[in-house]
Amino acid sequence: MTSEFEQDLATNREALASARAELLDALAPLADADLERGKRGGWTVGRVLEHVIQSEWLYARLIAHLRDLPVQGDVVSGVLSSIDDARARLDASRAALLAALEGVDEESFYRLREVGHEEYSILSVLENTAMHDHEHADQVRGIAG
Repeated sequence: MTSEFEQDLATNREALASARAELLDALAPLADADLERGKRGGWTVGRVLEHVIQSEWLYARLIAHLRDLPVQGDVVSGVLSSIDDARARLDASRAALLAALEGVDEESFYRLREVGHEEYSILSVLENTAMHDHEHADQVRGIAG
């Protein structure tokens, strides 16, 4: 029998994988030059991807903080040089997030903790991460046309 915790953890891992696959699918038809494409008054495709990568590193750090663990990995930031560079950095940020999640216990997973003026649980961070990938996959598709 699967516990609520095991089910929630598995469901959220699947949601992360699905959302990331959607984002990567949005990148599939793009060429390196498309990183510079943007809509007037908005971000370029490259800037959207840089934001997703930076945010995921923050999510990884937040999960580690919520678990009182050190953060694994070095943030690689800055301007993306290619679609392959974007994929590699997305892989690195996701690996850091999953490493921070590895071995999480039920109490830590659901516990709300104050961070600044907000409250987070690991569950809420995972939900936000998946929604973030979905949101920006749509944005990339909209920019790239």
